[in-house]
Amino acid sequence: MEEFIERVHRLIDQCWESFTEKVGNGLIEINKEASMQLQYAYLLKNSLDLYLFNADESIKIELESGIPINGRLRECDLQIHIIKDSNKCILPIEMKCYKTLSASGKPRGAQDLFKFGVYEDLELLESYESETENRMLGIELVMTDHINFAFPKTKNGKSWDYDISDGNIINNGITLNTPIGGVPKTLVLNYNYKFNWINKGEYFFMKLKGTKTLIK
Repeated sequence: MEEFIERVHRLIDQCWESFTEKVGNGLIEINKEASMQLQYAYLLKNSLDLYLFNADESIKIELESGIPINGRLRECDLQIHIIKDSNKCILPIEMKCYKTLSASGKPRGAQDLFKFGVYEDLELLESYESETENRMLGIELVMTDHINFAFPKTKNGKSWDYDISDGNIINNGITLNTPIGGVPKTLVLNYNYKFNWINKGEYFFMKLKGTKTLIK
């Protein structure tokens, strides 16, 4: 099962690389998060057979499916069900997309909400992890056409407490209580993270996954 899970991670990475290249080179148009989810899931769906090596293996993809957390149903952007014989585990994926122009063509604001949202999704992924439900720690995929998120010239404003810029490292977890838009927020991460952006065309992309190993 462990080797199969590693194969699924390679599938995720290869499809993410393909997605970033296609979007960056204009072969796939993304106007909002929903289209990001759909196009990435399409690449996964069409690549599954390449990573199934045995008759007792299967992979199932679910979009926008619910996960119960503390009595509340939360919608996970994408869940990958990994099945081998009688063994089964679930790998959740959350996605975030920010474009300087909204789907309606109007300039988009709320940059503070986007930065907070990236951290909020990491917190959600940690809360999804469950041995009893066979859910693994998941992955977050992020894209934007706004260079300031990835490579800011300055970090003015309290919203940069939720720092998503390239090279930022979280070790030994983090607890944040910085309000966003005047609304009180409390956010706790228990894993370690490193924020690494890549640039393709007019876009910037990032894959985030927590680790228990300290990051140098």
